[in-house]
Amino acid sequence: MPFYRFFGDDDDATHISITTSINENVSEGDVLRYKVAGANGLLEKADNSGTGAVGVAMANGSVGDSIEVLYTGTYQVNFVEPTLTSADIGKRVYLSSTSGKATITPPSASGSTLILLGALRNTTGTCYLNPQTIMIL
Repeated sequence: MPFYRFFGDDDDATHISITTSINENVSEGDVLRYKVAGANGLLEKADNSGTGAVGVAMANGSVGDSIEVLYTGTYQVNFVEPTLTSADIGKRVYLSSTSGKATITPPSASGSTLILLGALRNTTGTCYLNPQTIMIL
């Protein structure tokens, strides 16, 4: 059974995470979704092909490992963009077509799903995350 953790002092949570098993090898910062296929874990790397994102890996892990996954809060995310600039700070962050990666460019390909992950906080890829599926294009 998953274990949810609420972090912060008093009643002010700073983020919500869960420790759960993964269905494939992941790197810290990869965007994850509920598994589509396989029997080795509950989460796998996400892309914008249809299944929404649930959170971000807070550690590296191998198939079947249990890792902590951030559901909402602030964390550093892996991006497809090679560099992010100060002009990008504050932009919306979306799930890309590249497995496990985020992008500041909204998807536009027919059949892809527009999934808003949150907003970019700095040029190192730290984002405020609250994943939401918006629409299928």
